[in-house]
Amino acid sequence: MTLSDRKKKILYSLVDDYIVTAEPVSSKKIQEEHLPDYSSATIRNELSALESMGYLVQPHTSAGRIPSQKAFRFYVDQLMVTPLTQDEISAIECHFGDKISSLQDVMSKVTKVLSEVTHLTSIAVEDKATGEVVQNIKLVRLTQGNALVLVVSDKNVFKDHIIEIPDNLSDVDLEKINGWLNHLFTPKKIDELRGINLDDILDEELRVLQSLFEDVLKVLREVSKKKKEIITQGAAQILDYPEYSDKDNAKQFLQVIEQKQKLADMFAEDNGMELNIKIGREEEQNLPDGCSLVTAKIGINKNSYGNIGVIGPVRMDYKKVVSVLDHIGKLIEKLLNEEE
Repeated sequence: MTLSDRKKKILYSLVDDYIVTAEPVSSKKIQEEHLPDYSSATIRNELSALESMGYLVQPHTSAGRIPSQKAFRFYVDQLMVTPLTQDEISAIECHFGDKISSLQDVMSKVTKVLSEVTHLTSIAVEDKATGEVVQNIKLVRLTQGNALVLVVSDKNVFKDHIIEIPDNLSDVDLEKINGWLNHLFTPKKIDELRGINLDDILDEELRVLQSLFEDVLKVLREVSKKKKEIITQGAAQILDYPEYSDKDNAKQFLQVIEQKQKLADMFAEDNGMELNIKIGREEEQNLPDGCSLVTAKIGINKNSYGNIGVIGPVRMDYKKVVSVLDHIGKLIEKLLNEEE
């Protein structure tokens, strides 16, 4: 059901207020501080309707209401980015005055300034596979039903993955498959291979072996995952938010931050999106309860060098976070262009 303009205004006001206070918001407060042209009775009726539609939750009968994950999703989908203050711009740019010594150095600076400006836990994932080209793929039979996947790139040799192959596969058939694998997947950049859809590239003759090709493609994606450097900053920032005054909630959050591979998986392919906002566990199973993850790609032209982002409470200040990520992304793109 489409929300009326009035419902939207009331919902935006409530979410904005909740982001700042972390307290249930009453109709009286919305009327007095945000929408004086509407009566309290009108706002109360609209709040009841929004609650019945799943956008709001009323923790107690006499209390105000708080936004649901559905409300936050609607809010960020309609998000209007607000300009950064001059102090915030200066705080960001003072970290990037020198020439780039290494991409890892840039990522380290990014996490520091991102955490400082947003007051959230920041994460940077450097993609070390960028530009690395797969030159050869070969299946080496180990037993009648298993083969080692040997991947040779212009920088490394990967040989720690075993897949199942049909028991009746002859040596001649295996050589043909190796030829097809190299035709399909080489010479291609490792980071390009992550987004390949086999349905788009397999002809009818090869579809009988689609599950085998899928297994090889899975190996290539695993190879790309291993070539990520993960940097975090400001994990303790979460303790400043009342939602995490509970010891168990804080512990769960900090445990996730310590698990680097889980973090990398959360940053994994976002369907080519430059900016991605994941709200709660409904959208990302690895996210701690009550958290959101906002990420952005960094790079130049079509080359992605990694991702940066913040993780924090669902009620984080999305307008500010998106503005900061956008500014940092453009700044890094400019620096990378100058280096090239």
